[in-house]
Order: sequence, then structure tokens, then C-alpha cells
Amino acid sequence: MRASLSKSDNALSSLTSVLNSRFKRHHSIDDDYPVISSSSSSNDDRKLYIDSQTDHRVPLVSTETNNQQIVFEKSLFSSELVKVVEWFNQLNDRQKETLLRELVNSCSSPQWHLLSLLTADNWHRDCPSDCSDPLAQLPFDISFHILSLLDPVSVSQCSRVNKLWYYLCSHPELWRKLAQQKKWAFSSNLLDQQQIQAYTNEQKQPQWKQIFIERYRLRSRWLNGRCDVKTFHGHVEGVSCVQFDSQTIISGCTDGTIKVQVFSLNSRSTMKLNLFFVCRWNMNTTDEIITLVGHSRSVRCLHVDGTNEVRLVSGSNDRSIKVWSIAINQTWSKCACKLTLLGHTDTVRCLVVRDDICVSGSHDHSVKIWNLANGLCLRTLVDHTDKVLCVQFNWEYIVSGSTDKTIKIWRYADGICLRTLSAHNGSVTCLYFDQQQDLIVSGSLDYDIRFWHLSTGECCQKIDWISKEGHRGVIRALKADSWRVVTGADDKTIKVWDIRTGVRLCTLKNHTDGVTCLSFNDYMIVSGSFDGSVKLWNFRP
Repeated sequence: MRASLSKSDNALSSLTSVLNSRFKRHHSIDDDYPVISSSSSSNDDRKLYIDSQTDHRVPLVSTETNNQQIVFEKSLFSSELVKVVEWFNQLNDRQKETLLRELVNSCSSPQWHLLSLLTADNWHRDCPSDCSDPLAQLPFDISFHILSLLDPVSVSQCSRVNKLWYYLCSHPELWRKLAQQKKWAFSSNLLDQQQIQAYTNEQKQPQWKQIFIERYRLRSRWLNGRCDVKTFHGHVEGVSCVQFDSQTIISGCTDGTIKVQVFSLNSRSTMKLNLFFVCRWNMNTTDEIITLVGHSRSVRCLHVDGTNEVRLVSGSNDRSIKVWSIAINQTWSKCACKLTLLGHTDTVRCLVVRDDICVSGSHDHSVKIWNLANGLCLRTLVDHTDKVLCVQFNWEYIVSGSTDKTIKIWRYADGICLRTLSAHNGSVTCLYFDQQQDLIVSGSLDYDIRFWHLSTGECCQKIDWISKEGHRGVIRALKADSWRVVTGADDKTIKVWDIRTGVRLCTLKNHTDGVTCLSFNDYMIVSGSFDGSVKLWNFRP
């Protein structure tokens, strides 16, 4: 029996020395660890046979018996356990953590289960309330930078976590960065500044969160085709061209008249001006107009700009271009034809104006550059073999489309034709180009929309009704900005496209005949049709 106890004591001593040696081997930087001392007592009275279901005592080396029972020495284990606890209490926090890591690595499933039961209520017993909050532990600049990488929906969801997250997610600088991203910024710098000014408080601080919310809702309405439609009547024949500014819609008709629709999104009263009298109308009647009489035949194209005094430039089947001055306020209105430009020998089909320069295209196969300050024709560009139907320009290039099924790129400075693009199977009826995006977008009599590289003349994408849900009629109107293309066609619809991918975003249906012309900004589309109506599609949330 004493031999058995001696073997057990030797085994415990050996186990203790192994533990100490392993602990020191892995943590040799700490030489001040207390060492467990083993006991070699061999008293027979301390021997105890324990059932194998007991799971909290350390089994020692057993003696060979007939029943092969596990032998435990209760008093020896208890005394050694006390020494281990005392030794553990002498360790510093870092040493305790290191020892626990070693012990955890040696645990099996039963020990893990016991640990989960014992520690479930004590994980964060002495921790601060935000010990598990990552943003609370980081400097403000880092937390702010992390949130600035999120999309707006994720930022809104993060603001619901707790007060700290709500404060960080409501910071004006975060929403300013979101609002000024290219995806959310307005295409028009003027409208961008007007919106910021409208949401600036008395302390002259823009409310960037509210600014972004309006921009987010506005873009969402565009993507889903949600808008309010207002219809204006007044023309007796089809509408051939339309333009608008912040309060005025101006439309031209094949009956030779130009009608000015004065509207306000916040007001219901406007006025009607003929050449001889002024009177007030209710906007519900949709007949409030100014009628400009001057062209002898159909008005085919318009351009309008200006704020207090509107400058209107119009082209007609009577081969002339007229420059009008229009002034409107709440009590009176005036209009006058300031200048008539003569030079084209056939219908003036299209024109575009920048500052005091006007570029016009005609059925006489030519493109002309005019100075609106003195009415002089500066240059005539001749290379098309048929009617010129559409034209656009900046201070470097002029781009024109024709019935000869080609698009020509001209150098503005000297009028030299740099490149001819040929791919359409019908007349090029409308186009848009953007030098920054290296892009030309064109619509045609063949129902197709084509995207071209301005620098190379290569056709990079085609949108048709079979593969891309395109129009099923002649495309007669096309406008674009930094992220969308808006087109109108003989199929009575207006479609909005992503300018980068060519994906259709929405289709608008309300006209009863083909759409002949349109214009748009970040808030609305104004369109004219063969049905004689002008419609305002308002996307403002």
C-alpha cells in the first residue's frame, strides 16, 4: 500500500514539474513566476476510492487491483489545489491571461461546456458600458472615415445602433461628402447652389443631411419613373420645339406661333399676354400663355436663356432666325423681337446658343455660325449632302446630324470637318455630345440610339427595341446630362437611360401621339407632341 502511495506522489510531482517547465519554456521572459511545490506524503489514511462519474478531481496513477478502479487521493488533491490557487493569485494580470490561454488550449468539449456555464453572466462584469462598441474605442477621425465609406442606406441603419452612432451618423460633414459625390450632385450647378441656399439656416450653415435626403429621393423617383404630370393646351397643331427655365415654358408650333407658359410650382396664378393686353388666369385652366407672332411659317427650333429678362432665339420654316426679349413679373409683361437673322436658303431646323454665339442647321445642307450681338454670319460649314436636322457645339467642336445618315465633327475655330460617323440606317434626327465623357449620343429614323467615342468616331453601343427595350418608333428628341439620357419617339413614350451603361431606367407614357421634342433638368421634363399638348413631368419629391 505504501508503495502505491509512493508511486502516486511521484506521478503528481512529475506532473507538476512538467507544467512548470512548459510554462517557463513558453514564457521565459518572466523569470519571477512562482513555482508549484509538490508533496510526497504517503499516509494511508489519505487514500480514497471515488466513482468514475466524479469529474472535478484530478486522477492520479492507479495501482493494479482486481477491479481496475481509478484511485484518487482526496486530501493530496485538495492541498495541491490550494497551492495552485495561491500561486495563481500571486501572478499579475498579464501572467494570469497567459496561463489561462495555455489551459484553454488543453480543454476538451466537457470543459468548454462548463466554462460557458460559469462565465456567461460575467463576460463584461467590470467593463465600461461601451467596451464592445468598436467606434467608441476609436478616435473620432477614424470612426468618421469608416462611416464615410458606407453607402447612405447603411449610414442610416448605423444611426439606429445607439446614441453615439446616431451622433456620428448625423454629423454634417459626413452628409456633405455624400451630397457632393458625383452620383448625387445635380447636373446643373445653378440648381445645385439654389438647393443648398434653400436649406441654409439662419446661422448660414447648410443642412447637409436634408439636402442629401432630397437628392436621394429625387434620384429614386427618376429611377422608378414616379412623377406628377401637368398638361398645357394652347397649340392647335403639333408642338415642334420646347424650352423652359425656372418659371417659364416656351413652345413652338407648326402653326407658326410661339407660346410662353408661365408656371410656378408653388403658386397657382399666372398671366396671359397677347401683343395688346394682359389679364390674369388660374393655373387650373392650363391656358395661361404669351403668344409671340412674328414668324410667317412653322417654328422648328428654340433656345431660351436669361433670368430677369429672357432671351429667346427661334428658327422657322420661313428661313429666318429671330431673337426675342421677354420680361415677366406679377403685374406686367413685355415682349419684343430684337433681331432677325437671314442667310439660310431653306428651313432652319435646329439651333443652339452659347453666350452671343448661335450655331444653326438648315435644310439647305449647311451649318452657320452667327454673332447675336450684331447679327452677322461668322462662318458657313458645308459638307453634308442632305438636310441638317440637329446640331450641338462647344468652343472646340461642332457636331451635326443629317438626313444623309451621317454625323460630322467640325473644328469650331476654322470650320474644318474632322471626322464623319456612319452607322445609322436612317436620318440622324437628334444628338448630344460631351467632350469630358468623350461621348456622342444620337437618335435616328431607324429607331436606334447609338453611343460613339468622340475622339475616335467608333460606335461603342447600340440601343434598339429588340435587345435593349428601346423605342418602337422614330426617335425625334434626345437630351442628356452627366448621368442620364432622355429620349422621345413616335411610339408616344419618353424613356430615360443610364448614360454609362445604356440600361433603361424608366418609361413615361401620357401623350396620345408621338413625342416631337423635350427638354429637362434635375427636377423635371417638359415635352411636346403631335397631339398639340405640352406636358410637364415633375419629379420633385
